Amino acid sequence: MQIIVATDIHGTHEQLRTQLTVLGESIVVSPWSGDGNPFATEHEAISHFHQQDGLAFYEKKIAEVARGKPSVLIGFSVGATSLWRYAASPQCNAASLAFLYYGSRIRDYEGLVPRCPTTAFFAEHEPSFNPTNLAKALGQSGAQCMVLSGTHHGFMSPTSNHYRADIAEEQFRLLKAKISEHQHRLVSSFNVQHPG
Repeated sequence: MQIIVATDIHGTHEQLRTQLTVLGESIVVSPWSGDGNPFATEHEAISHFHQQDGLAFYEKKIAEVARGKPSVLIGFSVGATSLWRYAASPQCNAASLAFLYYGSRIRDYEGLVPRCPTTAFFAEHEPSFNPTNLAKALGQSGAQCMVLSGTHHGFMSPTSNHYRADIAEEQFRLLKAKISEHQHRLVSSFNVQHPG
């Protein structure tokens, strides 16, 4: 099963690739072409992304990479929000599995219902909304939602001032276990349906 990772606004970088080695081979999707992002500041990158309807563009980019196949979907920040939109779209294979980290703009799409099992992780401290309230609201969509105590937006990213290496390492270990469990379940299900 393919693993697709949708990066945050900072795009693809060496620290992220290093983090992802624990998961095995993965396809990394970025809102930009090439490594990093083409802007001098994070503020400029975010502003340009939203002015260009970046979430719709990013969702389409993810759909093109996934090609309707069962996938493990992992997203951070704008990547998480774009994956939330993708997971609720007809293009998403229902046998996929999604893990979304601090997708703060998910709050603009809380009425969407993911087609595949989805877990959304929110930072405890967000400047523009109440993560606990959003997690409760999203629970009605069937998604599992968790607010991680003592965290701020960006806790999984080594490029963030709020990076928490301890929590990031634990989350990547959990992701590896969940992916393995999901793949095993799919293989078992296939064998039951297609004996001999």
